[in-house]
Amino acid sequence: MSEANCTGSCSTCSADCASRKPSKEELLEPANKFSKIKRVIGVVSGKGGVGKSFVTSCLTAAMQKKGYQTAILDADVTGPSIPKSFGISGKTGGSPQGMVPAVSSAGTKVMSVNLLVDQEDTPVLWRGPVVAGVVKQFWSEVFWDQVDYMFVDMPPGTGDVPLTAFQSLPLDGIILVTSPQDLVSMIVKKAVNMAKAMEIPILGMVENYSYMQCKCCGEKQPVFGESHIDEIAAELQLPVLAKLPLDFQLAQKVDQGLVEEIQLSHFEEMAAYVEKVCPITEEAAGPELVAVAIEEDGQVAAHFNKCQYVRYYEINEGQVKKLKEENVPEVGNEPFAKYLLEKKVQVVLCHGIGFPAMQKLMEEKITVLPGQKGDADSLVEAYKNGEL
Repeated sequence: MSEANCTGSCSTCSADCASRKPSKEELLEPANKFSKIKRVIGVVSGKGGVGKSFVTSCLTAAMQKKGYQTAILDADVTGPSIPKSFGISGKTGGSPQGMVPAVSSAGTKVMSVNLLVDQEDTPVLWRGPVVAGVVKQFWSEVFWDQVDYMFVDMPPGTGDVPLTAFQSLPLDGIILVTSPQDLVSMIVKKAVNMAKAMEIPILGMVENYSYMQCKCCGEKQPVFGESHIDEIAAELQLPVLAKLPLDFQLAQKVDQGLVEEIQLSHFEEMAAYVEKVCPITEEAAGPELVAVAIEEDGQVAAHFNKCQYVRYYEINEGQVKKLKEENVPEVGNEPFAKYLLEKKVQVVLCHGIGFPAMQKLMEEKITVLPGQKGDADSLVEAYKNGEL
């Protein structure tokens, strides 16, 4: 229907107008409110079996070695292999902030379906909509906390689940993994066209199983035929980030859960490239406002909900400045949490506190540190020094 003939009633109209189509931002799934994830990069492949999860694991490990806090969201729900690569087993737990990801020996956070089932060889017998919902939950219901670079191990192909991941996650870019076979050209172009349709930048291409290198003479022998990655990349105007060897020692490390011990210059170079094209911009820390529940003598109150006063402190550039103290308003948990939020309080120190009050404060992203005793001034100094 033309704009001139529009009645304003979408419920009785079947026209495919622009007002019916949600924007890219409207399709994004809200992030976990207690997490701060700075960069999200997808690792994709047009077909399975090309080593996408291997590239995801090794690139993430390389970024972790550079000093960044990294994480992997394993969106390949029906073929989850990331935990095994990192030597992670068992079931993950939960917290008031959400599901808690597993952490590798080097500090990478991982969330995968294999961390939710009783046994790692339990098949995922779910239909597409359920699998797509799990991908969304891994983003919005997992307490990732602080993450510099999150890598998403995407499901292969261009079906319903990859489409959901493309639309629901705020991807800063994708890396496309291929192998040197003749039909790769068509498959690569399908994946590239899907990314372009979703308006997601393609950071580059990686060719896995590119060659085997002779240990005696160092000659590189193609195993799956001659590589065409350079021609395809030139046609698509994309950079080739790496041509990875077929090496049984690398596979052995992955099978043993020692992917973080792999040392391959290709991944160091890829990490440097990702760091360059998707840099982390540090925000100015600014002052931190701390509220302490106290009694009249300046000692921490026995119970947050029954304290006489709240004393405020400002921590800025390593210095503590004592501010005013106020009588506690006689209101319920929710209004008091909003009261502290309006004052831009970021941290609450107290001794005892009821769970409903603590939960409400945490929902407002206010950090709560219960169990404190003694002089309020001394406690804030200890908090500043990371001693609580």
